[in-house]
Amino acid sequence: MVAAGVHTRIMKPLLAAAILALATCGSAEATRSTSTSTSTPAASPRTTPATSSRTTQALLPPQTVGHQRLQVVAAGLGIPTAFAFGAGHLFESDDGNRAGTQAGGVFVLSNGHARRLPGAPPRVFGLAWHHGWLYLSSYSQLQRWGAFNGSRFTVHQTLYTAPPNFTGFDGIGFGANGRLYVGIGAGGYDHGPTHYPFALEMLTFTATGGDRRVFARGIRQPWQMTFPAGSSSPFVSDLGQDVGATRPPDFVLRAHEGDNFGFWRCNWTVLSACHGDTRPLVFLKPHTDAMGLGIIGSRLYASESGAVFAPSVVSMTLRGTGIRTEAIDFPAPLVGLTTHAGWVYVGASDGHVWRFRPDA
Repeated sequence: MVAAGVHTRIMKPLLAAAILALATCGSAEATRSTSTSTSTPAASPRTTPATSSRTTQALLPPQTVGHQRLQVVAAGLGIPTAFAFGAGHLFESDDGNRAGTQAGGVFVLSNGHARRLPGAPPRVFGLAWHHGWLYLSSYSQLQRWGAFNGSRFTVHQTLYTAPPNFTGFDGIGFGANGRLYVGIGAGGYDHGPTHYPFALEMLTFTATGGDRRVFARGIRQPWQMTFPAGSSSPFVSDLGQDVGATRPPDFVLRAHEGDNFGFWRCNWTVLSACHGDTRPLVFLKPHTDAMGLGIIGSRLYASESGAVFAPSVVSMTLRGTGIRTEAIDFPAPLVGLTTHAGWVYVGASDGHVWRFRPDA
């Protein structure tokens, strides 16, 4: 399972079809069966209210399950991949749209509008604010921008450039230790052995791009991450393989330094292949496609893209239990998500960004 229309180099056929189907038909939500393979840990149960039906998609704007309409933050973007707050502004990283009519890059969002910042790479997948700098990940580079004057960043620095045959950076974040963490994309790789540099790994750097270390291994697609306050062990959305296995799950991980989650040898469909590997925190149903992550209080929020199920925002406890649906009726697959000051911000592949306060 690969990020929705985000990296064309890794875009799954199933999710591409889902994007087209949602755009043209507003597809009804698939039944969320609780059945799983007897050899696979059961996917975490969730509370999904009857109001999550998408049969009225054309009539309803996105809303919480308590019928609170989501607020539009911005429109006219490509595919929002991540968000960061800093210097009193909301910044958004963007992959551009598949039609090629909307460029990606980095945008500042304000008053319902989005403005592209000069000097951005054409495709940006991760974003983080740290000590006055905006950090971003493009396909092969990690950068940081500084000295924002309200209209542009006047300082641009390249921190790290990946080696040849690199599969691509994904989301980024900062731990409480002040180090920068980044996931490595799957590239054209789905499963089986790989010799691409740093594939299936998470890396960590100093804030200036030095002292590169491998943080965790055996992760097929560490897409986005978020850190609990005071922690350097992130929650990570991990997108499972697409072919070559029967009902391979997606995951939410709690990654610690030195963890090995076992992929490619272990995809958690056959437990005997996973002996000694770090167990994922949450097992999600195949093609759930958990994307962005954020924390409010004691709950973790995730955007589910909608390859098989209708796009939605869900939440769970920080132990990965008590999964429940929070927001529904999105017109397109979801990708980016963050939380800030009690709000959940979420972006869809139709170029919209919304926000909502979780229902009490």
